Amino acid sequence: MNFGDILEQGLFALGQVLRLPVFILLWVCVAATLYYAASYLVIAVRRRRDRAGFDLKAWLQSGRVLDTELARREELPGTLGAMLTEIQALDAGKALHHGGLENVVAEYEEQLRHGLDGPRALVKIGPSLGLIGTLIPMGTSLAAMAGGNLGAMAGQMVVAFTSTIIGLATGTVAYGLVALRQGWVSASIREQRYLAEVVAAEMENR
Repeated sequence: MNFGDILEQGLFALGQVLRLPVFILLWVCVAATLYYAASYLVIAVRRRRDRAGFDLKAWLQSGRVLDTELARREELPGTLGAMLTEIQALDAGKALHHGGLENVVAEYEEQLRHGLDGPRALVKIGPSLGLIGTLIPMGTSLAAMAGGNLGAMAGQMVVAFTSTIIGLATGTVAYGLVALRQGWVSASIREQRYLAEVVAAEMENR
């Protein structure tokens, strides 16, 4: 056996070593996709309930934002109430000026965008693992065909194509979840910036 054959056999063995971890990670992707789908369903129901009949513009016109009391603040949906609580705490401590307001808004925007990281990763990782999970069994299948074992070859081909289907399915579902959540995030960010602009105007008019 020459050096080239050793390299080829080594790569084939390495591919077989990766077989189990790749299939485990594919199952992890499936579980993560189901988890995100269920959690987004819960968020959608809660978002629909919290925003039923709520108008941010009308809420802002009903009184000064910085003087908002607890009962009125609880009318705010999503993260708006928590952000306003932090803004009022900074204002009470005279720490809202010199970038304090901008920092709070940026922090809450980052939190909203962070919720997209998992599904975005699945969009790329799912199909990639599916491709790897396809090619590894195909190598085994070709080796079985060379040895005349057609039954083993057929079984490995089934595993290969199933891996492709699972990888593409997780990536597709994750992409749909990202598109759905992106709309929510954009709407929430617009509301947060609108609230912050009103607060900034109140600070200037003191």
